Amino acid sequence: MIKKLIKFNVIPLILALISPFFLPVDPAVAVICGFVLSLIFILSSAWVLDNFWNADSKLFIQVFFFSMAIRFLLVLAALGILLGITKIDNIYFTVSFIISYLYHSVMEMIFINQILLKKKQ
Repeated sequence: MIKKLIKFNVIPLILALISPFFLPVDPAVAVICGFVLSLIFILSSAWVLDNFWNADSKLFIQVFFFSMAIRFLLVLAALGILLGITKIDNIYFTVSFIISYLYHSVMEMIFINQILLKKKQ
């Protein structure tokens, strides 16, 4: 699943990286940070799914929910650091994080659905 997520994020990542050509520097940095933070969060979720998908159901649920709690706390800490300590553009960062997180979550759900459909057959 990680390879598929990376493949579907090449174009959005390129768009985020060329945003300094279209936006002022501060908003462009905020857009890139928001996109990368959500990408890291989703790739870590995909790593857990890849490594524990075929494990015992009880173990999978334990690992998945524990990793979800840890990832949530890490994202909150990263959000707090980026918004509180740095002088990053809050609006651009927040909007880009939310939009890219929704995009990544939808892609992840599509891939999980494909895996479940293949497993069902």
